[in-house]
Amino acid sequence: MSFRRFTRILRRWLFLAAVACVVTVGGLYAYRLHQSLQYDYDGSLDGADLGVRGVSARGITNIALFGIDARPGEEVSRSDSIMILTVDNTRGKIKLTSVMRDSLVDVDGTENKINHAYTLGPKQAIRTLNETFDLDITEYATVNFNQMCDIIDAVGGVNLTVYDHEIKETNRVIHEYCVEQRGIPNFEDYYITEDGYQWLNGVQAISYARIRKNGTGDDWQRVNRQALVLKCLFEQVKGLSIGKLADLAAEVLPNVKTSLKLSELTSLMTGMLRHGTPIVEHFRLPVDGFWEYSSDGAYILFDTEIAAEQLHRYIYDDELPEAEDAA
Repeated sequence: MSFRRFTRILRRWLFLAAVACVVTVGGLYAYRLHQSLQYDYDGSLDGADLGVRGVSARGITNIALFGIDARPGEEVSRSDSIMILTVDNTRGKIKLTSVMRDSLVDVDGTENKINHAYTLGPKQAIRTLNETFDLDITEYATVNFNQMCDIIDAVGGVNLTVYDHEIKETNRVIHEYCVEQRGIPNFEDYYITEDGYQWLNGVQAISYARIRKNGTGDDWQRVNRQALVLKCLFEQVKGLSIGKLADLAAEVLPNVKTSLKLSELTSLMTGMLRHGTPIVEHFRLPVDGFWEYSSDGAYILFDTEIAAEQLHRYIYDDELPEAEDAA
């Protein structure tokens, strides 16, 4: 055998050995990732009638996000927070649309607050969103606010600005969470002592996101705070390597209940990063100028057809409706 032929064969075998190593390592990593990503999977929606009305658009995925405040032992709870997560892979955006929980809509044939739908299960909650806003939602994710504290701590906390008028009310909620929900005796150590841009841990951030009383802006500002905390979470994880994202997902997902399969979750994550780090935006329904309170102040009233049109313009046409559009 000539030396030239020998080196050619050697290079070929070295190449095949390198490929085999890559495949083996990749396979072992994928297996480890699959084994480590444990979460509360809900397969009950497969084949269910979710009242899908909208037409799906290529590259755009809508997912219902529900935040609940169920106390230990409670099996039925209203959704304290309702959002529509839109992954827009055509524009490299993540869009968060908050729906005011006191919105009066049709829930299973009866007029009620939209947050009541979740007491009938995720299926009815999704169906209500689809029927109210002509949407195509088939998947959801639910997190208890107590679990959300752990998720925020898992990413290392968040950085945001707390204003002076928000401190007292945030500390009141911190006391409630520490004592009633998490059994933390040294609750004063979690108090926010000054205003301004600062780092918050899970208990502090969730308490901040929950406030609405005593001059802090009612539910209208609360949904903005909730969206801000989520946006800060995205800021914390963007730029992480695939490996670190996988490790973080393994720590975070056990706190989530979702109808998304593991393959769908990984595909969704890949799509989010297709155009690099996605832009995160926030929208709210109803839009200012298009709603009013009921006579007793208990309900938020608005034309759902107009709201659906505004939401579609935002999700599919990337146009943000302004309050000035009101007649």
